[in-house]
Amino acid sequence: MNLRQIKKEFFYIRKSFFVYKRGSKYLVNKYLTAKKILQKKEVIEKKTNNGDLSVHLLTCHRDMVMLLWSLASYFRSFRVFGDLHIHSDGTLTVGDKKILKKYFPSARIVDSENFVRDYAEALDEYPVISRFRKEKNQYVLLKKIIDPYFVSDKPLRLIIDSDLLWFCRPKEIEDAIERGIENPLMMRTRKKCPVFLRGKKFPEELSQLNSGIVLYKKKDFRPEVFSEYLNSIDESNPENRHFIEQAGYAHTLFGVTPLPEDRYIALGSVASNTVMRHYTSPRRALLYIEGIEKLLEIYGKDFFK
Repeated sequence: MNLRQIKKEFFYIRKSFFVYKRGSKYLVNKYLTAKKILQKKEVIEKKTNNGDLSVHLLTCHRDMVMLLWSLASYFRSFRVFGDLHIHSDGTLTVGDKKILKKYFPSARIVDSENFVRDYAEALDEYPVISRFRKEKNQYVLLKKIIDPYFVSDKPLRLIIDSDLLWFCRPKEIEDAIERGIENPLMMRTRKKCPVFLRGKKFPEELSQLNSGIVLYKKKDFRPEVFSEYLNSIDESNPENRHFIEQAGYAHTLFGVTPLPEDRYIALGSVASNTVMRHYTSPRRALLYIEGIEKLLEIYGKDFFK
């Protein structure tokens, strides 16, 4: 851990003790229970059964254990599977990639550096997108919106975060995939996305769309509209580093249908009808306090087999 990561971990520990009042549960699950998933002997992935779909997530070395829990719950909950692409932010180690190939042998691991080299010609068709992806290294999350568009030839895209836990079958998502995605889908939360544009305010009606889940047809992602969005970003505001891709999806995809807020949640407790919870960074401790406990309640020790 570097100093920044140590400070963040102390933040989670303090919050688990003084806000959630379950500090011991956090420590046990974070440092003991969660790591048991690394002892799994069976492959986690399931065979692709929808040839039109590709599934993409961006991850890093720090989040490897959380990623395994997220994908293990994803493969337990879904019945429709596309080709899996795991995008590295540039920090995945050789050991990380070995673990990923052990549990997801069919997955394609997309290296950040190789992407720029391998897709340089395709990127250069869109000069603004190319410039941001190649030169604006401070916007790490752009890899989550730009790279999936180029690396897959599938007509349908499902973008998911590595801090999601899935508790039951996502019927809304699977039905949309089976229908060919009539309208893009995204999560919606009560917390507004604070993206700052030069000379204008980000549209109010788009500010609550959350990119923890994004489902869209490739042809509905409009590179020229995304380029206009990038040109309008206020690069002097550091907050935009955290939300540039979330607002980018909301701005670029036309006619987004929000997923039901009571079933795809980022706030509140997991209930019997909860499909998925997005354990965003401020509430990450709850993934270990609540989320892992809920998955073990559903699946028991079988989750580790």
